[in-house]
Amino acid sequence: MRRSALCVVALVCLGTGCHGLAGGGGGAGGGTDPGDPGGGGDRSLYFYYGPQKLMYAESILYSIARITGHDFGSWDFTTPDPGTQAFANAGNNAGSFYPHCRLLGGCMEHRIPLGRTSFVGTAYVLQLEKAVTEACYDRAAFGMFPGDVSPSADEPVVDVIQHQYRRIFGVKADAAELERSIAYFDAHIAAPEMADVSALESAGRGHCRALLTTNRFLFY
Repeated sequence: MRRSALCVVALVCLGTGCHGLAGGGGGAGGGTDPGDPGGGGDRSLYFYYGPQKLMYAESILYSIARITGHDFGSWDFTTPDPGTQAFANAGNNAGSFYPHCRLLGGCMEHRIPLGRTSFVGTAYVLQLEKAVTEACYDRAAFGMFPGDVSPSADEPVVDVIQHQYRRIFGVKADAAELERSIAYFDAHIAAPEMADVSALESAGRGHCRALLTTNRFLFY
């Protein structure tokens, strides 16, 4: 029973991005429940539902790296035995790609009976959060900002938001999503999480983290 409760909490956390931003579901910005043809009441859906498939761990990490510019390192599947010198010589011990990947259910070793899993539980959610935070908060990574550079003081917030939506989801934010994101930026610029970067950059990195932990990014 306790394990089931934890799994429910984990799924809710994953679906909402844990940051209050992930309001989009069923595509972009919610949708109408097809099981309610009579339109009785507000039946808007804010979570994805099938048929959807979770990205493999390798695809998640490669995508996050490309979106943010963060370097997780790499993994060479031709030398897969952890603990061997060949594994280390291939660069698998450099960076965090392999540890993230294994705990997200990927990077199978073809000579060791470790299978791939797509189970989304508490451990998965925590590991995903760790990987996304590592990438979005990397002060040397600027892919989440227009021009792949640190935003200037007069950079329009809307430009940062739309850049992130296009890079992460392939489309611009709609009116409802834009409203939520602007509210996020306003709150985080007023009380920045990071003291070593500008308030706008701090908010932008947090917004990147929120978007990359949504079902909309993880499922296809």
